[in-house]
Amino acid sequence: MKLELVDVWHVYSPGTEFEVAALRGVSLSVESGEILGVVGGTGSGKSTLAQHMNLLLTPTRGRVLVDGVDAAAMRKRDLRRRVGLVFQFPEQALFAPTVEEDVAFAPRQLGLGEDEIRRRVQNSLEAVGASHLTGRFPHALSGGERRRVAIAGILAMEPEVLVLDEPTAGLDPAAREDLLGLVSRFRDESRSVVLISHDLDEVAEVADRVCVLEKGEVRAVGTPAEVFYENLDVAPATVRVVSELHGVYPDLGRPVRFGETLQALRGLLEA
Repeated sequence: MKLELVDVWHVYSPGTEFEVAALRGVSLSVESGEILGVVGGTGSGKSTLAQHMNLLLTPTRGRVLVDGVDAAAMRKRDLRRRVGLVFQFPEQALFAPTVEEDVAFAPRQLGLGEDEIRRRVQNSLEAVGASHLTGRFPHALSGGERRRVAIAGILAMEPEVLVLDEPTAGLDPAAREDLLGLVSRFRDESRSVVLISHDLDEVAEVADRVCVLEKGEVRAVGTPAEVFYENLDVAPATVRVVSELHGVYPDLGRPVRFGETLQALRGLLEA
């Protein structure tokens, strides 16, 4: 599935003294089977952009297209089944008495049979490594466990595009690594992920393309190497280190991921 935003504007409190244009003519595509990283500073429009991808927010101007079809013409339930959005700190929305019931809530709203609901609950909990938590009370879980359960609730809808808004915020390093592994596996299943994050290093590790937002506008889009090496002020530590050495050692190339950077620097030292 291809998801496109075409000249999307969003204005909060239009016509008042509090009017703010959070998005300014954003045109962006999410290709089938890719991880698109979206980065930018506070107030750049990242979360507003996320909420336009399944029309939780409606553009003030512009269109959102799903495989070329205007999303505004689709039933909201169908759109949000195909484009799943996980807010920052989604575990705050957990409400059911057990993990199983919480994850089952969304597919049950689709009117699915109980056998299909059980299949989806089992598969989504397995996907996030939380199948052992089925009968537990959600608020008795650790922060990382609650985050995985909340994401499982969206995965149970079997979306074609998964939009994650700051998914690793507040997680310890082990939980963060597990979640990024989940993101990569989702892409490996030929589905798409939009990873919105302030953590440039984690975006560099998993993204196929990167979009940089600044004051509601798209500043750059391209592969991590194309974007980060041309925009060093928004580059992860790996890129900043290598860029300092490029003038003297141009053969280092343009590594972005941590392992690739270590390998390049090791080769430099061995030489």
